[in-house]
Amino acid sequence: MNGMRLASTLLALALTLNFSGPNLHSQKARAVTHVTVPMSVEGNTPIVTLTFKRLDGSLRTARFVFDSGGGGIIFDQGLAKNLGLKPYGAFISEDGQQYRAVQAPQVFVGGMPINVRTTKAFVHQGATSFTNRVAVEGLLPGKALEHYQVVLDYPRQLFSVGEAGSLSHRGKQLACPYVASSGHPRVEVGIDGTTYGFLLDTGTNITLIRDDMLQKWSREHRDWPSSIGATGPANDGGTSDGDVFLLRIPALQLGAFRLTQVAAASRPDKTYSPTSYETPAPIIGALGGNVLSRFRVEIDYPDQLLFLEQSGGRKADDFDTVGLVLGTNSQDQLVVLAVSPTASAVTRRNILPGDVILGISGSGNVPHTLMKATQALSGVVGESKRLPLLRNGKPMRVTVVVARTL
Repeated sequence: MNGMRLASTLLALALTLNFSGPNLHSQKARAVTHVTVPMSVEGNTPIVTLTFKRLDGSLRTARFVFDSGGGGIIFDQGLAKNLGLKPYGAFISEDGQQYRAVQAPQVFVGGMPINVRTTKAFVHQGATSFTNRVAVEGLLPGKALEHYQVVLDYPRQLFSVGEAGSLSHRGKQLACPYVASSGHPRVEVGIDGTTYGFLLDTGTNITLIRDDMLQKWSREHRDWPSSIGATGPANDGGTSDGDVFLLRIPALQLGAFRLTQVAAASRPDKTYSPTSYETPAPIIGALGGNVLSRFRVEIDYPDQLLFLEQSGGRKADDFDTVGLVLGTNSQDQLVVLAVSPTASAVTRRNILPGDVILGISGSGNVPHTLMKATQALSGVVGESKRLPLLRNGKPMRVTVVVARTL
């Protein structure tokens, strides 16, 4: 999902399109100014149900990731076809994936029409655009809601959207400026006595930070737990996930809130360079779902403010897992990309990169998404799980053991 989201960001920044359409934001057209609907939080990622109007006037619902760090709206190819969207223009390639521009249809949240026509939209060319990470059919970037107040109540799993001034503010206020061309909100976070800029990023499960910064802190603080390999919440199925550096930061300061034991995963230094994400000032990373899920989060886009109301603490067992970095192959089978060096001795002995996992004990059939597989491979430290797998085409069964990997 991170790769898909980054592609949407680059696409949106690279392509200039002019849209025209009915003004869905007009007060005269409707009396409803705000709405609250259920929100699913899966692996710290907020997923909302959107309703689209087809050309024939009929309606179609679909699950979308709400990604404040995204750039353009992305539709799964199957959904785009079902909605009757007509791609136009040249194919655009990013990270080995192809996209074409479309004009976004009319969108509703809980019956309230939302004007997203100021945002670029694309269809991802491919049969399985989003199934690797979570079972969704699209991505809704924060840029699409730049004229609204948006509330993500993670603990209560509620999503609210309202016209400017229609929702009452709750919680502690922080500055959250963004550049109009990108819609990427920036917040300041204190770590180890220094304040840094971060992208406020609802689209990533875990906080992401430039590799050079994480390595620096790790050298200076040998007592901060670290590991190699994007296991547990950091597993997004990328081909380089076996090289991801993980570090647990003892404390960070977010406005009035002191948050403890925050896990962060590395990204290449260039990922958060000034040219990769348009933000009002430099950033070193993205504040992700493992932090945001502790709060009721309100992004007031019109006033460029953030309001946080804390409702939960960190999950002490967020990295209690067998320690496998997973991906999927062309048959949607789970493939082991790497094994964490902090995994249990039993797991490191019994699992090899390239193993194809055919099942996970106690979870029924093989989970279709990486998210479900990650959850099934987590548990209580010391818990054993049986995995039927294929190794070089040969079927076998092995045992893995849950350990605290970070």
